[in-house]
Amino acid sequence: MLTALPPALAPSRGTLSPAEPSADGAPAGRLALLTASGEGLSHEELWRTVADVAGRLPDAADGRRLVHLPLRPDLASVTAYLATLQAGHVALVTPDDARTGRILDRYLPDVMATGDPERPFDVLTPAPRHLLHPDLALLLSTSGSTGSPKLVRLSRQNVRSNALAIAHALRLTEDDRAITSLPLHYTFGLSVLHSHLVAGASVVLNEASVLTEELWDAVDVLGVTTLAVVPHTVELLESTGALERPHPSLRMLTQAGGRMHPGRVLRTAALGRRQGWELAVMYGQTEATARICVLDPALVADHPDAVGRPVAGTSLHLDTSVPEASDETGEVVVRGPGVMMGYAEHADDLALGAMLSELRTGDLGRIGPDGLLRLVGRRSGFVKIMGLRIDLATVESALEAAGYIACVGGDDAGLTVAVQPAPGAPPVETAALVRRLAGDASGLSPASVAVAVAGLPRLPSGKVDRLACAALVRGEQPQEQAGRQPGEQSPQGAVGTADASPTLAVAVARAAGDVLGLDAVDLGRSFVQHGGDSLSHVQASVGLEKLVGPLPRGWHHRPLADLVDLGRSVHAGLPGRATADGVRGRRLWVSHSVETSVLLRAIAVVIICGSHADLFHILGGAHTLLAVAGFNAARFGLSLPTARGRWRASLRTLIGVAVPTAAVALFGMVAQDRYGWANVLLVNWIFGDVAYGFRNELWFVDALIACTVVLAAILSVPWVGRAWQRQPWRVAAAVAVVALVPRFLVLSLGEGVLRGIMPTTFWLFAVGAAVAYADTRRRRLLTLAVAVVGGATFFPDDLVRNATILLGIAVLTFVPEVRVPAWAVPAVGLLASASLYVYLVQFPILGLVPTALGATLAALATGCLLWRVADRPVRRLQDLLLRPNR
Repeated sequence: MLTALPPALAPSRGTLSPAEPSADGAPAGRLALLTASGEGLSHEELWRTVADVAGRLPDAADGRRLVHLPLRPDLASVTAYLATLQAGHVALVTPDDARTGRILDRYLPDVMATGDPERPFDVLTPAPRHLLHPDLALLLSTSGSTGSPKLVRLSRQNVRSNALAIAHALRLTEDDRAITSLPLHYTFGLSVLHSHLVAGASVVLNEASVLTEELWDAVDVLGVTTLAVVPHTVELLESTGALERPHPSLRMLTQAGGRMHPGRVLRTAALGRRQGWELAVMYGQTEATARICVLDPALVADHPDAVGRPVAGTSLHLDTSVPEASDETGEVVVRGPGVMMGYAEHADDLALGAMLSELRTGDLGRIGPDGLLRLVGRRSGFVKIMGLRIDLATVESALEAAGYIACVGGDDAGLTVAVQPAPGAPPVETAALVRRLAGDASGLSPASVAVAVAGLPRLPSGKVDRLACAALVRGEQPQEQAGRQPGEQSPQGAVGTADASPTLAVAVARAAGDVLGLDAVDLGRSFVQHGGDSLSHVQASVGLEKLVGPLPRGWHHRPLADLVDLGRSVHAGLPGRATADGVRGRRLWVSHSVETSVLLRAIAVVIICGSHADLFHILGGAHTLLAVAGFNAARFGLSLPTARGRWRASLRTLIGVAVPTAAVALFGMVAQDRYGWANVLLVNWIFGDVAYGFRNELWFVDALIACTVVLAAILSVPWVGRAWQRQPWRVAAAVAVVALVPRFLVLSLGEGVLRGIMPTTFWLFAVGAAVAYADTRRRRLLTLAVAVVGGATFFPDDLVRNATILLGIAVLTFVPEVRVPAWAVPAVGLLASASLYVYLVQFPILGLVPTALGATLAALATGCLLWRVADRPVRRLQDLLLRPNR
């Protein structure tokens, strides 16, 4: 969490009072508001004028009024605004144009500001129309919009505290002077007025654009020291060269209103050093009154990608539980006196008090070791196209790095890119290059990118109008397509039919998304980060192996984009295209790599089922599966960095095991009297008659669940968890050695099925966990040695069974993958995925089929079918009860 301490600034009596004269008269003689002609009001004169104008309003004691203020940068409008606040009424601030009609129709103000100094207000109703909360002071349109009837409700405390915090962060003094380079109905522009007035500084009221000489004449003649800019302003100023001219009074550019590319930040800061002024990069939202963070100008050159630290009194933290978060990023959540009271969507909402204790900004960010906040995107800035989850900000950054100013959007059909024309470049050439760059950055085929080369529509605040940009691109497509032959691609990049085959990136995303039940996948995140676990990894590994070839060790923790790059190198002859068609076209005798743990699951379940049907006699498959289960638990759920994350992931896996087991046991209890409540509740190893094997058929599931819980609990001990993060093999090996104690102790006291309960089998699970992190030959040999100590005499009268278990562990330890014929891969994947379900249904099925072979095949087929039917609903239940650590 980032926190800033509040400055020691004394409050004044109004919501946003102009600086009041002190005992000796200062700053009475200092100007507060000036016009471009030099006419103005001192702080003392402004105070008297505001008091006089406030007297033209109805007395708030007779009912507070909603006052509409179409705020313009002139003395009459600004004094009317300040008077409204001073008089205790509620200011509804809007642009002075037709866009405010929807707002006025929705909220029906009691008073209208006229802009006439002689008659500043028109009182529309004899009595207040609305019930207004006592704390409510100001209503503004939401961030990034104007004319929307959804308003931000701000209190007196919001307005004043944020103004003081900004003044403190920018070190504003009575000698500073700003100019209205941004609209006053825009929260950034209004905050310039607020912060300078509370600091005893002054503001030049200017209506001219930054592109005109009129503004720059005012800057130089009137001694402006601070200039507020948005990224688009800086872009325009670069083209005009206005900042390259000397402006002796200017000491600081303050930038907010959207992310500015680090390259432009560096250029602007370097220009400022040459010209004698500084650049302060800021971050804010209307919902936080104005400013959230400020980057000290001294840090800009070294941290051009940062937006700084919180302003005074504000704190922030990252919510890493949102679906868009990663290990280092999360949604920026803000707390402090600037957090709005809430939204208003109709007039009744104006009676509500503060509804929020914190503001969820919707921005994704990360906090570095330097304590600075860096923004990486918007939660809403993601689209889902062809199974890919695409960060629009990443695509825009890639285009900006190539020199293009673009607005990127998207829908089910593909990306839409509106790009500003490049000087001297033909539009067709620009569109083709942008289409390719956007395709590379997103993972889509260029044919899925629609491009329009035109000036970018913008809001009055200078921000890009994204809705208008999307409409611009979509509006060009029908016209372009009308003159094209079927299959011909638009020169502007509209989506066509020339290249409908999915990219390898899309194929990888689909393979992972289908397994996990996701409609979109972020290639920048790993399989585990998407919620993958030991139950789902079988399908994923088999499907991904088909696409990209042999999977590298630890693939499940690597970004899926790495697997795409791996596949492109393996299939270099397929120029980056999806290999789905190519895979179908290969000869069936070509072999594929399959993870050893997957193959062992498939083989073990066949051994278990066939042995129980008396088709053959090969025992030890279930105990081998316990080691495989420990191996997978350590790689997936238990691999997460926090105890909370490990518990959540482990419990998700246990839900996937427990729900089908309980359902089968309940059916068997009701229909066949085969099981009891101890089986249904998965505690038969504690409450059942394990000594003689009564109702003990499902011992493996009981042991699996108990082992998972025990190991997760061990790793929850703080010092053990820290050691697990640093040296996981050493911790797992130590646990396995300690687990040998109950293995030998319990079996020295009894025999029989005691070899199927958790205390006597936990060592197998722990050995599997150690195998997962045995990354050197010495560690693998030591792990196998522990397994031999526990397994060589585990079944004293069945050395072959012991050898089978140890052989499975040895293969798991030393052979990470196995080549199998291509035709066998689907069967291996299906059996491995359905292994739990086969294990559960085999016992009722085997007694119904007379022949051993028929019974084995029937059990295998029934288990696979049940898995196909139940897998997706169980996964939905997991998501409902415990959202994955995505």
